[in-house]
Amino acid sequence: MTIREWLTPDFFALNVILVTIMINWTLYSIVSNFLEDFHIPERVQAANYFGVVVMTAVYFILTAVLDPIKTIYPNRYDWLLIGNWPVFGGILAGVAAGAVLGYLFGGKKMLRIGAAGLAVVGEGLIGMFTLLWILNQQ
Repeated sequence: MTIREWLTPDFFALNVILVTIMINWTLYSIVSNFLEDFHIPERVQAANYFGVVVMTAVYFILTAVLDPIKTIYPNRYDWLLIGNWPVFGGILAGVAAGAVLGYLFGGKKMLRIGAAGLAVVGEGLIGMFTLLWILNQQ
């Protein structure tokens, strides 16, 4: 797959939009704990946190299992390129598992705090590896 195909707004854009929404929703969920006007319910917060953790774990497991997509210009971070459908599957798995885990364990404060921390770390890893891939283009 060429760089042009990766940067073409189509299914790839959908994956980017979904991941961006999850990142923003996670940050807003954390901040909402300190707002007086609007507070997101604990189970909804937990669903997002667990969803992001599962999504990130599924993605990195898939990068270890699947062969990366070949690009015209090799990059040492090409191992991140596993294709749109596996990424979309990881996002959907994260959302589904997050909803279930959030409903079951959303009331447990320590699990929610731990999941929030892991979600922020996972999103940081996704952002960091994306920037490293972009900066290492030749």
